[in-house]
Amino acid sequence: MSDSETAKMLAMMEAMFNGQKRTLGMVEAAINKFSTVESEISKLNRKVNGLNELALRHHSETSGRLEAISARLEETERLLDDRAVDLKRTQIDVVGQYNEVLTALGDASHASRIAEEVRSRLTEVEAKIAHL
Repeated sequence: MSDSETAKMLAMMEAMFNGQKRTLGMVEAAINKFSTVESEISKLNRKVNGLNELALRHHSETSGRLEAISARLEETERLLDDRAVDLKRTQIDVVGQYNEVLTALGDASHASRIAEEVRSRLTEVEAKIAHL
């Protein structure tokens, strides 16, 4: 393999590593966003629970209106729980993708070491051939 081919291969590998680093950065940002959303959903669930308790205290005054509000709150809770499940699944997927990226980086690093060994051996063989 000529020096220019080696340089091209190294440049391509460097570009691949840089792309993987950017991907890891994006995955990390996505995981952080999902964690933030999950905590916000927890806060909303606590607020919904607090509103539900308030509604029960004032039931004698506004039973009809409170039943409607309670139904809406239950629907909101159900939707929030559904979204929390969706977010958890997405977070699991993102972590899986993150792990795949890490595995790919490890594989690429291993391939780079092998390529370096092959290049070194090739240089030795070329040197031996030159001495013949």
